[in-house]
Amino acid sequence: MTERAAIVLAEDSPADVYLFREALKAHTVDADLVVFEDGEAALSFMLASERDGPQPRLFVLDLNLPKIGGLTLLRHLRDSPRFGNAPVMVLTSSNNPADQREAVKLRATRFLRKAENITDFLDLGREIKLLLRRS
Repeated sequence: MTERAAIVLAEDSPADVYLFREALKAHTVDADLVVFEDGEAALSFMLASERDGPQPRLFVLDLNLPKIGGLTLLRHLRDSPRFGNAPVMVLTSSNNPADQREAVKLRATRFLRKAENITDFLDLGREIKLLLRRS
């Protein structure tokens, strides 16, 4: 039996969390989803997991999070001995080119804008599936 993938999702929009779960279902992604509604909670999880906590297979970060933003979380991940090479998807509504440049500079695995319609948002499950296969 294969182990279920653990995905950390840092997202403050309940509607987007719901759609993310639906995207996983639509593409039969077998994963345990751990959701944090703000960057501070996600960072606390990362710091607590640095030594012996669960090893997520994928981090998905919104950029516009309360308390601590997604780019700051990405910096912490990349500076971490344990999570420095973990796959990280930035999923954001930002269309600011500077955000994308900074995410690329910080070695985000994927940078995606949130889809504007439900069908396209559900296709996100396909991207997740591909990233999990590569990790």
